[in-house]
Amino acid sequence: MPLQILSHRRHKSSNNTPDSHSAPQSPSIVVSDNSTPVQGILRQPSAPSVADSDLTGSSTSASAFGRASLRTNGHSFGRTETVDSRWSVDDRDSSSTPSTSVSSFGGMCPLPESDGEKLIPFFSMTVSSTSTLSFIGLPTRFRPLVLDTIRRAWKRGVKNSGPVEYQADLMKYHKSKGCDGGVWEVTMKDSCWMPRSEDKVSSKRIILYLLAEFSRIGSRVRLRYSADPPDSGKDTLTFSRAEPDADPVFMGVAFYSSDRIWIIDAEADVGQALEEGIKAHWVDGVRDARVRERHCRELRLRGSPWVSHNTMGLISARSIILSIMKNITHTSRGYTFVGSVNLADLDEGEMPLLIFRKLTTVERRSGLFGWGDPNAEVPAFQPISKAAAASMAK
Repeated sequence: MPLQILSHRRHKSSNNTPDSHSAPQSPSIVVSDNSTPVQGILRQPSAPSVADSDLTGSSTSASAFGRASLRTNGHSFGRTETVDSRWSVDDRDSSSTPSTSVSSFGGMCPLPESDGEKLIPFFSMTVSSTSTLSFIGLPTRFRPLVLDTIRRAWKRGVKNSGPVEYQADLMKYHKSKGCDGGVWEVTMKDSCWMPRSEDKVSSKRIILYLLAEFSRIGSRVRLRYSADPPDSGKDTLTFSRAEPDADPVFMGVAFYSSDRIWIIDAEADVGQALEEGIKAHWVDGVRDARVRERHCRELRLRGSPWVSHNTMGLISARSIILSIMKNITHTSRGYTFVGSVNLADLDEGEMPLLIFRKLTTVERRSGLFGWGDPNAEVPAFQPISKAAAASMAK
C-alpha cells in the first residue's frame, strides 16, 4: 500500500484556539486521505522500515527524504535517522517559529558579538543554482573585487548582482553584529556550474581566482560543507581572517568524464612533476596527454577509473588521488592542500575540484606544512607496471 503523504501546515494558536495576536506554534501534521496508518518520517527503531522503492515508486536513484552531509576537506558527517516521531520535544514545547525570524533565537541573533568597530571575521560563499554565488557576511567593500575577479575568470560576464532581502528585523540584528554585507548574490551569464565543453575549465577558475584574491586581502578557507538537498550537490566555503598573501598562487586538479585529469594553473615545474607522477602511478597507463587550453593540461587515463565498479578499479582510482596529494604537498614543492569543492557539473556528477595553495615564505620556513625533507628533492618516480613505464617513455 502506498505511504501516506505528509505535509506541514503552520497555524497560530493559543490554547488550541486561533488568535491573531498569538505567537506561532510548532507545525501540525496534515495527513492526506488514505487508509494507511500514519508512519513518522523519523522512524523508531521498532517501526517497520520503508524501502526506497516504496518512497520513490519505480525510481531507485532518488530518495524521498534526502540526507544532508557536512564535509570538511574530505571528511563526511552524515545525518542519520533520529529516534523520534513527527516532531521533537523541543518543537512541541517551543512557541517560536523556524529560523526565519528573530523570535526563533529568543531575541538573539546567532552571529557572534561584535565590538561595534570591527566587522565579523567570517564570511561564507555558496555555489548555488546553475550560475550563482551566494555570500553571507562578505564586507561590502569587497564586492567590487569579487565582480572584477569573476569577470576575469568567466569571459561570458556577470548577469546581475545585488543584496538578498530577508526578514527585516533579522537583517537589523545582523548589521548590529558587524555583518554589514548581509546576503549578497552574483549571477553569471549562461550556466557556469553546468557549462558547455569549452567553458568547463573557466568554471573551475572562478573558484581558483576568487580564493587567490581572498587570500591576497587576508581571508582563507577554513571549512567546506554541504547542507543543501543532496541532489543539488553544491558546496559552501567558510572564510576567516589570516595573514594577507601579497603574491598568492592557487592551482587545481579536476576529474572529468570517466577517465580525465585536468591540471589547472600549475607552475610549469609542478605541473610537469605532477604529470610524470600520474603516469608512473596509474597502473593501466596514460593513454595520452595534451594542452586542453592555456595553462590547463589534460591527461586521459586508460580504463574508466572514475566510473569503475570493480574492486581493483575503485582501489586504483583512490590510490591515484593519494599519489597526487603526496606529489604536490612535498615540502620541496612548497604547496599545501586547501580543500575540495564540488561544483556538481551535469557531466561530472559529484567529482571534486582539488585546490592547492603555494606557501608563503614564512610558512615554508616554519616547517609546519607538507612532508619530507625540505632540502631534498622528491624521490624519482618509479613506474608500478609495464603500462606505466610505457606511458613515462612517451
